[in-house]
Amino acid sequence: MKRLALLLLCTVVCATAFHARAAEPPRHVVIVSVDGLMADYYGKADALGLKIPTLRRLIREGAWARGVTGVLPTVTYPSHTTLITGVLPRVHGIFFNTIFDPEERSAGSWYYYASAIRVPTLIGAARAAGLKTGAVSWPVSVGSDADFLIPEFTRPGSSHEIDRELLQQLSTPNLIDAIEKSMGRRYGYPPKEEDRMQAALYILKAYQPRLMLLHLIDTDSAQHTHAPQSAEAKQAVEQADANLGRLIEGVQQAGLGERTLFAVVSDHGFLPTGTFSRPNTLLREAGLLTLNDQNKVTTWKAFFHGSGGSAALHLKDPNDSATLERVRALIAEKAKDPASGIRDVLGPDAIRGFGGADLPMVLNAREGFYFQNPAFGPWSVPSTNKGGHGHAPDREELRATLILSGAGLVKKGDLGVVRMTQIAPTIAEYLGLSLSKQADAPLPVW
Repeated sequence: MKRLALLLLCTVVCATAFHARAAEPPRHVVIVSVDGLMADYYGKADALGLKIPTLRRLIREGAWARGVTGVLPTVTYPSHTTLITGVLPRVHGIFFNTIFDPEERSAGSWYYYASAIRVPTLIGAARAAGLKTGAVSWPVSVGSDADFLIPEFTRPGSSHEIDRELLQQLSTPNLIDAIEKSMGRRYGYPPKEEDRMQAALYILKAYQPRLMLLHLIDTDSAQHTHAPQSAEAKQAVEQADANLGRLIEGVQQAGLGERTLFAVVSDHGFLPTGTFSRPNTLLREAGLLTLNDQNKVTTWKAFFHGSGGSAALHLKDPNDSATLERVRALIAEKAKDPASGIRDVLGPDAIRGFGGADLPMVLNAREGFYFQNPAFGPWSVPSTNKGGHGHAPDREELRATLILSGAGLVKKGDLGVVRMTQIAPTIAEYLGLSLSKQADAPLPVW
């Protein structure tokens, strides 16, 4: 009888909770990725002299992380895919920004296509649950299931206006036309931050998606060009803060303010750079790859795929142990010289632990150094960038951002340092969605 009474009590409680949730107004989520927003920008805002009233308000009213530990490599496309899947790159399949292409036959193509993602995303899970979604300039989104989509896509090497037509064809039919009508001007190509903002605001107000993804990139560009925490970088952060304020105001105007959760995230932090290191020059000198008279790779047994702060070794034949041992010896000798820029060499276990691809070796750069693909010329050349990322994610400067604020939060305040893989499951739990069984656990904030 006691067991029967307990069962009846549980049934009543669960039914009451279900009906209470069903009676709630539908929940909405706006995820804004501010590319390259280091946790220090809000954690040490006073010391940096930053004017960020919107971020301060979101932190004051919500939950925030001291930092987010990312993935290997700490670059945009693998990180953004982790942000919407809850799994590491070795699971979701987006391993780098650019595809592996030592012969340069793709003209520098990136991982643009959503079909390459191996596991469910928040967008796909929302669609399966019948929820409308929007996405503007989100990485790896060409062909995405989003109902209102302007993907992040540029034809490599082109900034010509003609490619605006290509972007329009890859977007939801008639969406850019409608945005242009609302703005009273043409949608720019390549899109500027203001174009992305106007697109997101239009989608939020016109269609009120239950899940909205927006990628803002000017903070990243400023830090690459001028260095992290430079005056230009701080100005970009302050502009991003102002844009977040505009998005919040847009949601309020749409009548969704009381039932919308804002998630401000980023993909990585930054380190200063001053020197480009080119490990493929070592392989060229050792005869493990050859170049033609245009310095293009013609044959190769081994090749390092650079991701800025890291470079991943690929073998033409994964079972070629003799070539692997030769590369190991070459790199071990080179790494003895601090001017090589090699901080440490990650083996398969360490690569797997950081979530990277199934590869035999990854070079991890020292502060001030950045890895490039070219196999011609000397090992080191002066850097054209003053800031970069892509290293292994275990350095504090490379920690990313998480701020949650809005309807439904129970636990607020400092969440400590969290894993990037926890963010998508947290959003999925809020919206009642299901992700991959391999996804991480959600944060205990609801």
